[in-house]
Amino acid sequence: MTYTPIINILLVEDHPLYRIGLRMTLSYSGLNCVVVAEAGNVKQATEYLESHPDKVDLILLDYFLPDGTGKDVLNAVNRICPKVKVLLVSGEDNIPDMDAMMKTGLNGFVSKDATPQGMAMAISSVFERDGFIGKNGLSERHEGQVDQDNTLLSRREIEIVRLCALGKSAKQIAELLFISVRTIEAHKHAIFSKLGCNSTNEMVNYALLNGLI
Repeated sequence: MTYTPIINILLVEDHPLYRIGLRMTLSYSGLNCVVVAEAGNVKQATEYLESHPDKVDLILLDYFLPDGTGKDVLNAVNRICPKVKVLLVSGEDNIPDMDAMMKTGLNGFVSKDATPQGMAMAISSVFERDGFIGKNGLSERHEGQVDQDNTLLSRREIEIVRLCALGKSAKQIAELLFISVRTIEAHKHAIFSKLGCNSTNEMVNYALLNGLI
């Protein structure tokens, strides 16, 4: 990853077992990060931010909490420490307040089913790019606009995306698939166009976050 400083993370999740799982995911992600605190509800998260406004770089935030929602935590972030990044981590695709949260500073979304690599790419994207991660991120899925992404990509294109996700170069992919490098580049250009991406990293990030591979 290109982002080398330590990322101080606050986990806001009401299920202790998932917090343990998320810690494990982070430990295998390859990120230079540390979980500085955990909160099981809006009140705990808000109190920690009020007493440690300079200790957190990123909040991994569940939406459904016992005493409110992720939107309440985001409102507290905007009031107390607006420079802190917020990444929603949810098993739900249809978040009721998603549009409002995006307008008030939510930086991105990642599924609870994300692999360590997917989590790492999501977190890195939050720090390396402006706005909501992914040109066609959850906001479009929430509006029902990207449900057909799997049908947009051909079987060969999905195969190429998977190989790119494994770190293979165009030359290596060409050798594995017994086609030319020029053909690989043409496929990648077509994929970029279909997904609204501008680079291989963006393409892989989008595919991981949206379950295409």
